[in-house]
Order: sequence, then C-alpha cells, then structure tokens
Amino acid sequence: MIRMRAILVGLLAVAVLGIVTPICDLRWIGSLIGATYMPVGAVFLLFFFVFILNWLLKLFKVQFSAQELLLIYGMMAVSSGIPSFGFAVHVIPIMIAPFYYATATNQYEKLIHPLIPDWMAPKNPDTIKWFFEGLPQGQKLPWKDWVGPLFWWTLLVLAIYLVMLSLAIMVRKHWVEDEKLVFPLVQVPLEMVKEEDGKPSMVPAFFKSRAMWIAFLIPAVIYSIKALNLYFPAIPNINLDFRMEGALATMGKPWNALNPFWLKIFFAVIGLTYLIPVDLAFSLWFFYLFFQLQTLIGAAAGFQMPMFPNAYARAFQGYQAAGGIIAMGVLLMWAMRADLKKMFVTVWKNVSKAEDKGEAIAYRLAVVGLIAGFLFICFWAMAAGAKFWAIALWAIIFFFIVLVTTRFVAEGGLFYVHHEFYPLELIFPFGGSGGMTASTIYTLAAFNQVFAREYRVSLMPFMLNNLKMSDEAKINRKTMVMSMGLAILLVIAVSYVTILTLMYKYGGVNLTDWFTKWLPDQHVTGRAAYYINNPVKASVKDAVTMIAGGGATVFLFVMRRMFLWWPFHPLGYVMGGGYAMNHIWFSTFLGWLAKVVVIRLGGLKVYQKLLPAFLGLVLGEFVTIGAWVIVDLCTGARGHFLLWI
Repeated sequence: MIRMRAILVGLLAVAVLGIVTPICDLRWIGSLIGATYMPVGAVFLLFFFVFILNWLLKLFKVQFSAQELLLIYGMMAVSSGIPSFGFAVHVIPIMIAPFYYATATNQYEKLIHPLIPDWMAPKNPDTIKWFFEGLPQGQKLPWKDWVGPLFWWTLLVLAIYLVMLSLAIMVRKHWVEDEKLVFPLVQVPLEMVKEEDGKPSMVPAFFKSRAMWIAFLIPAVIYSIKALNLYFPAIPNINLDFRMEGALATMGKPWNALNPFWLKIFFAVIGLTYLIPVDLAFSLWFFYLFFQLQTLIGAAAGFQMPMFPNAYARAFQGYQAAGGIIAMGVLLMWAMRADLKKMFVTVWKNVSKAEDKGEAIAYRLAVVGLIAGFLFICFWAMAAGAKFWAIALWAIIFFFIVLVTTRFVAEGGLFYVHHEFYPLELIFPFGGSGGMTASTIYTLAAFNQVFAREYRVSLMPFMLNNLKMSDEAKINRKTMVMSMGLAILLVIAVSYVTILTLMYKYGGVNLTDWFTKWLPDQHVTGRAAYYINNPVKASVKDAVTMIAGGGATVFLFVMRRMFLWWPFHPLGYVMGGGYAMNHIWFSTFLGWLAKVVVIRLGGLKVYQKLLPAFLGLVLGEFVTIGAWVIVDLCTGARGHFLLWI
C-alpha cells in the first residue's frame, strides 16, 4: 500500500531536482545529473533514502516500504530530464533568441520576427535584453511577460507527454508480458530495495553483498580521485577518456577520417551491458565499428562524405540510421498489429474489460489520448503558422523515433541515446523544403530543437520503465501514473521559476553558452533562416540511403526471427552510427566481453553470482558522481564535471 507521505516526499525530491538540475547545467557547468535514462540525481537520492534515511526511520519503525521507495524513484526519474535537456532549459531561450541575436547580417528581423506570433514568445525589448544580460539594479523580474507564452508551450508539451503515455500503455503488455523484455535500467532500483526472503532487515540484502561493495568501490575511488584532481591539481588524474583521432590523424588517409574515435570507460555501461542479451550487446559495438569501416572505405576511395545537417555524424551514417529507425518502428507496430486492432476497436465498440484489466488507463482512453494529443500538437503548430501536412508528418516521424528509442532502453538497457537526425531534415530528401512556408520551417525548426534534439531524456522510456517497475514491485499502475503526472506538473513549474531566476540574476550570456547562445541562435533561428534563404532540394542520394537503411533493418529483423543462430540484432545497426555510440561503444564491448567470459567459464550459476558486482559498478559510478555534485554546490566550484555525455 502506498501512503500519501510517500507521494509527498516524492514531490519534495522532484522539486529539489527541479532546482538543482538547472543550477548544475547553467551556472556551475558541472556533471549532468538529469541527462540520461538512469539519472544521477534520482539514483543518488534513492541511495540516500534506502541506505541512510530509511535506516534511521527503521529505528522508529516508520520506514518507507519497498513499494514506496520505488514510487519515489519513479517520480524522480520521470521528471529528472524536464528541467534539463528534456524541455525547459531549451524552450525558454529559444523563444526569445531570434530577437536578442538579430543583426543586419543574419536578417532575423526580416526573416524570422514576422513568423513568431505574440502568444508564442515575450516581445518586450527590456524583458529580452535583461534575460540575456541580467536585471539592472532595482528592477524586478518581468514574470507577467512570460506567463502567456509559457502557458501555451506547457499545453503543447503536455500534449506530447499524453501521446507518449498513451503509446506506453498500448505497448506495455506486448513488450513486458509477451516478449518479456529485460528492462535493465529497472533492475538497479529493484535490487536496492529488495528484502531478503521477505524478512525485515535494517538494510536490504543488496547492500550486504561483498561483491557489490567491492565493485562499488572501483568507480567510487576512481571518480573521487578525479574529483580531487579538479580541486588539487597536484593529485594525479585517472583518465577514462581516450580520444584517438589525434593519433589517427598522424597516420594520414584514410585513418584521419575516423573523427571522432573514442575509447571511454563508463562503469555504468559495463554493468548494464552485463544484463542484456549477448547478441544485442555484441551488435551494439560491432555495428559501431561497421559504420567506422564504411567511413574508412569511403575515405580510401576519395568519396565526399559531408556531415549530417546540424549533427555529429556523416550524412550517410545519419540517413542509414534514420531509415532504420523508421523501419524498426513500423516492424514493432506490425508485430503487435492484432493487439493494436483490438485497442482501436474499443473506441467505438463495447468489448470485454478483461483485455485491459489492471492497466493504468483503459485502452479506449489510451487511443483517445493518442489521437487527441496528436491533433492538439497539429493545431498548435498550425496556429503558429505551420501547414497541417508538414506538422502531421513531423509528428509521425517524431513519435516513431520516440517509440524505437523506448525499445533501445527497454531491451538494450541504454542509459544514453542520441540520434543524429531530426524529423524536419528527414522530410527534405523526398520533397525538399520548397513546399513549406517560412512559418512552417521556423515552427518545425523550433520543434526540432525543443523536443527532438535530445532523445536522451524523452519521457516515454521513463514511463514504460516505471510501469515495468510497478509490475515487479506490485505497485498499482494507476497510482504510478497519477504520481508521475503530479511530478511532471510540479517539475515544469519549478524549473520555469528556477531557470528564469538564474537567467535574470546572472544574465544568460554569462551562463552555459550551449543553452543560451549556440542552441537557440545557431541551431534554431540560424538554421531556419538558412533554410528560408536557401530552399533545400530533394536528394535522391539521401533518400536512397534512408531506404537502404530501412531495408537493412528489415533484413536483420527477419533473419533474427528465422534463425536462432543469427548473431546480429537490428537495434545494434540502428544505433551503431549515432553520436551516443562514440561515447559508449568501448564500454559496451567491455561489458559484452565480461559476460561472454563469465558464461563460458562459469556458466549461468557464476553469472548470477556476479550480478550484484556489475550492479555495484552502476551504483558506485552514479552515487559517487552525485556526492561530488553536492560538494561542488557547497564549495561553489564551476566546471567540475565528472559525467558529461
């Protein structure tokens, strides 16, 4: 049973993260505590609640139950990215950047300003200037100028979250009960609160494991030395990030084309990879090297290999992955077509309630929520000036990407996902931008960066993880969804207040320039102005590359279904060419290698015995980083990032 105090404590923790996360991102430029699918801030606070606070509460027999602790964690996790890369820190500067950064050279005043409705952004010159340069002495923060625009943007993001929740409800049963996906990111919080054979104890069984603590200490010691090095440079640093492109550049062609090429050690990635199927773990690092091999061959042959627009990958990699992810989304929907048909039929027919018994939301409401949310997104964009066909196509592509991203997290245990493509740019190869009005281009460019740039904290994976966690811990799904809703509403409000306070107190130009300059100016306004001035033509080459990527994904999907011996997983191919794999491929390889060696030498018995150790690697990395974030906040240290991904 979930008591009200657990929900209240969860909301308090959410509010704390809603304040601290923007401070870390904008002011202190420290470790990212809310920028992954296993958020450092949420994991650290769960560790505090379980290992310290609950231990004290047990002395008075008023402790939280395992269910309550997991509910609190679920609330923190689902809301952790919203103040950061997930929404708020992007949308606020993007609203007014076209006005502040307008010059005679970029012609924003002529090209962009007429496209922005009054309800979409504050337009008071002082409100805009003070946001970036700080409030003059004696001036008050102009809250009223922000109320209207923030209200409309909030309705939009809530509509997007409604569609994501509806999709999560619709795929939950098939993915959790029929396919029995692993959901690796859920295993750490579940183990942290699990009681030994149901017996009451001062600390959960997980924290009695010697193997867990030994593994925990490895990242704890290493990251503590790294943190101390930032305070006391005389202490030697321990490097976990080996960037090889410099050495490769000295080798000349074609090796100098491998840029970036990194060997980075993330203990959490090693630990989580230990939990996932061997073929998927193998495919993740194999296809990363496969795409690097394509680059080598292209460079050796003298091919032109331009970068994907506004991204970190080459165009041929980005378009292959884009085609693959769309194909994967279609395949996932096709695999559960019978279930989807039943769900949509419930909208106009009375059917047995046994089909959705126990679901957080009835299938009828989920379908209605999906359609209503989708239409609201379209009408909002149309009110901003976009054409219906363009925003509808953008939204379909976007939600396909979100769906497959959720699959990455649920099946692959990827705590960091980043795609090299945006829905707007995926429309261009087939029809160009000639049929789009300037308003359509600007609106979709803004949507690209606010909602579709950072799939690292898209809400649907969090939602489905929480529903899986509810099943494992026997938490009522309706209670979990209600608690998530409260957490989301609260963190949106808290993050708005925190971000605006920081901007007007210090001036946006004095904070992290990625959020206040490069993203809102160059990646949104500048990109839109470029497309308006230079209409994009359809590209047969890029379209064929996308189709080829989709075809390769279908081939891998079919082969994996037909032959048990087939070693290549389609998710590895779709993920392999992306920026995220630059960061995590090597640690994924190490986790795969460890699992293969353990299973071959010791069998499943030894694999199970060592499981706490690999979970300890995950916990040790995140708890230590969280602890040093607190130290940095207390000392006022800036630029001390241990986790920047």
